[in-house]
Amino acid sequence: MELNKTIWTAHDGQLFLAYLETLSNREKQAWSKNILNTKLDVLVIPTKTIQMIASKILEGNYQSFLELQLFINYETIAIYGMIVSKIPDFKTMKYFLDIYIQVMENWAHCDLLNFKINDSNINDFILLSEEYVKSSKVFIRRLGLFILLLLIRDKKYLNYALETLSLFENEVEYYVIMMGGWLLSECIIRYKEEALNYLKQQTINPKIVNKGIQKCRESRRLNQEEKDSLLIFKIKMKKRL
Repeated sequence: MELNKTIWTAHDGQLFLAYLETLSNREKQAWSKNILNTKLDVLVIPTKTIQMIASKILEGNYQSFLELQLFINYETIAIYGMIVSKIPDFKTMKYFLDIYIQVMENWAHCDLLNFKINDSNINDFILLSEEYVKSSKVFIRRLGLFILLLLIRDKKYLNYALETLSLFENEVEYYVIMMGGWLLSECIIRYKEEALNYLKQQTINPKIVNKGIQKCRESRRLNQEEKDSLLIFKIKMKKRL
């Protein structure tokens, strides 16, 4: 199917849905739905394939495609998100992202995003993260932390990321804690001394700390001695009566 169209009509949208069906692997649907923990229909199309589809649509009039809002199953929402996150103009990207965050429904819909963060828009993304981490919706909070995960590629945002993690002292949602742990582990792996000094001085949700240490110990970027040295930061959790 031609994906880099100059205009997408409603009819094209129906043809596109039929095209995705030809790529589906329904035999693995139960397994995939369990991994994603989703209530959505899942076609079980490989991630590389839906990335290719999103890239091809981006070569044409992608805004016309996005305006169709084909939120039919896991894959159609994922493709929408992949396209949105690659839009170079922040204002345009934010317009469609505001729509996307209302329909993203699982951890993958957050983690597959690939924002183009640079000097011209980094302050916009910081403000976006600040907004999202305060959301009442689980996956929007997760997305707020995910943006920080991208920002800490630059060391000057390390303290900002750690201070934001401290705001999650009372967080109980599994998928937010998991992203918090991932963020903390990246802070430790990239900037070990600074991140561990922060942990010594400031309070972070014990579940996030323990998940972060676990992810560090699972990483191939640390040697065994470094991994073992992190065990002193694990926090014993009180057992429920």
